[in-house]
Amino acid sequence: MPRYAEVHYPFWIAAPVETVRAQFADLQHHIADNVHPKLRFEILQQTPQGARYVQEVRLLGIKQRDVFERRFAADGTMTDTSVEGFNKGGSLSFGFVPQVEDDRPGTRIDVTVRLPLPPVIGGLIRPLLEKQVWREVHTAAMQDKHDIEVRGYVPKPMDDRLRLAA
Repeated sequence: MPRYAEVHYPFWIAAPVETVRAQFADLQHHIADNVHPKLRFEILQQTPQGARYVQEVRLLGIKQRDVFERRFAADGTMTDTSVEGFNKGGSLSFGFVPQVEDDRPGTRIDVTVRLPLPPVIGGLIRPLLEKQVWREVHTAAMQDKHDIEVRGYVPKPMDDRLRLAA
């Protein structure tokens, strides 16, 4: 049974849940507008129920390529599970909850990243990996926050995203 490095990262964005969830789910927008310059995405398939995509990232100096399958739960949680590649069996989960901060309506996003650890040295590298993942998630979160709050992301109808992805 694999062991995992796990990072939880909650943060807040001053926008409605529907806008935030749409932006997080909009892979085509992330690619076209280079929302996360250190990540590379390639859409393999996208439907209203989910997506299949390739993500490339460099962690601890190692280039990692994974194929993820995205699913949406009934409560709106979005979970991307690595089905192929460096982090097979790992996942990224995004929960979206309305929350008021400083009398401003917005959305709290709860990000959880689980990455499988190598069996032999996993316990030794766990703290280092979790620290690096926390930094990368923080950077990506601030990029999404900027994209929504400053650049003014506007949700597109799902069928427009599907047409663009095809």
